[in-house]
This record gives sequence, C-alpha cells and structure tokens, in this order.
Amino acid sequence: MVAKELISALIPVIHPTDSGAQALGLMNEFHLSQLPYVMDGKYVALLEEDDILDWDNPEILFENIPLNAFKPAVNEQAHIFDALKLFYEFKLCLLPVINKEQEYTGVITRENMIATMAQLNAVNEAGGILVLEIEPRDYSLSEIARIAESNDVTLLSVNTFSNPATGKLDVTLKTNRLELQSLVATFERFNYIIKHLFVEETGEDVLRKNYDLLMNYISM
Repeated sequence: MVAKELISALIPVIHPTDSGAQALGLMNEFHLSQLPYVMDGKYVALLEEDDILDWDNPEILFENIPLNAFKPAVNEQAHIFDALKLFYEFKLCLLPVINKEQEYTGVITRENMIATMAQLNAVNEAGGILVLEIEPRDYSLSEIARIAESNDVTLLSVNTFSNPATGKLDVTLKTNRLELQSLVATFERFNYIIKHLFVEETGEDVLRKNYDLLMNYISM
C-alpha cells in the first residue's frame, strides 16, 4: 500500500490570500492543529495553530507573513511505513502528500493512518495473540510459521519490537484461533519463551460470565 491510497479528500488547504483567522477557523471546524499551505499547486509549508495564535493581527494574509520552514511531506508513491515514520517523528495530525514534481496531491490524516495500520495488523479479526521473547540471533520467522502451521494456526500478522530493557525481540503473533494452548505447548517444546498470551472470549464464555453475574446479583 502506498501513500496516495490513504489520501483524504476532505481536508482544506490554506492559500496566500487567506488570513490567519480563516486558517484558525478551518482548523477549529475540522478539529485539526495543522493545515497545509499551498501556493500555485505547490506544497509550501505545514501551518501550525500555535504559530498563528501568536500573531498580533490574525486578519493579516499569509502572503504578507514570512512562514516557518516546517515542511514534512511524503511522496505519493512511498510506502505507508514511510508516512508512519513521519507521523511518529514529528507528532503530526496530518501529513501532506506530494508527487515527484513537488505538487500537492492531498493529505493523510492521523485517523486514516491508524485505521490502515489496524487493517494491516488484522486487529478486527477474531483470534488470540501470542507474544514470544526471543534472542535476536535466534529469530526465524520461517520456523515460527512452521510451528504455527503444524498446529493448524494461521498467522494473520507478525510484529517485532526490539526491547531496549532486555536486548531481546518481542515477537507478537496475531492468529486466527481463539484457543492457543496447543500452540503454546508446541512453542515451549521448542524452548520458546511465552511472554504474553491474550485470548479473546468466545460467545459462550461471555454468556456464561453474564449468567454468573446475574445469579450473583439475584442471590444478594
């Protein structure tokens, strides 16, 4: 997935003939603290609400104000991980997207980015989550996948995190199964350390819990 596939068509831009007050009004309307400044179709800067609030006169037009050089952007053909990196690095609420001619093509909103990352990591899919703690030199995705397949478990997503406190990798496996005890046992048999196990409740589990709560309430 590339950046241009995440563009939101709803976010306005600021032009040189707009005033600071107009920009603040749009930021308030769209619940944003940043908006792109575009001149002749070119992306010029990312305007910050706090900077405009510091103006002595918010009615001044942008064409009469020297702008800061804050200009984060991502190419429309870049992978979404490049966009995610900029969101994280600059704490953005939106990220302008440009083409190879530096022309403005739109923005990616933080909400779009979060929704896309959720889809990529299958967070809406039913299934348990298993976190392994592994020495970096011992990490083998092919072996992990083979162990999962031997238990008839499909890995919907795999994420790794280098834990600075331990120097080890936390490998998070999102699976398609709600019951993972057999998979856990197999990993332990291969000397894997199970750091965390998160299993969603089935409909039957939820029904039983609600029934028990009702019975406890009636007996009070």
